[in-house]
Amino acid sequence: MQFVDTARELEIYTLRYAVKFPKRYTFFITTEIVRLAQSVYNEVKSANSIFPTNAHEAEVRRDCLIRANNSLQCLISQLDIAKDVFCSEVEDKVWVRWMNLIIEESKLISAVKKSDSERFTF
Repeated sequence: MQFVDTARELEIYTLRYAVKFPKRYTFFITTEIVRLAQSVYNEVKSANSIFPTNAHEAEVRRDCLIRANNSLQCLISQLDIAKDVFCSEVEDKVWVRWMNLIIEESKLISAVKKSDSERFTF
């Protein structure tokens, strides 16, 4: 499941680079960025563990995917703020890779939701 692998890669990438932010911002920005990346991974893992056999299970799976996507959108906002604050301390290629991972994960989640809606119409 590519959407789980990409979410995992996003969390690892986030941990790898968020810890390089200045320590004085840990509780203001860094912690939230890491928490959001973890939330994305946890929600897609939860969604992937549900094998719908009825409408309720399909809805629970979809809710997990929606929460994952919500966390992705919030992560974009927090990274945008971090970029403005730390623009000189983090290389542009790091920000670009971060955004590419988020965009890829968002597309994968959307594809899973679409596939599920076609397969699980109860």
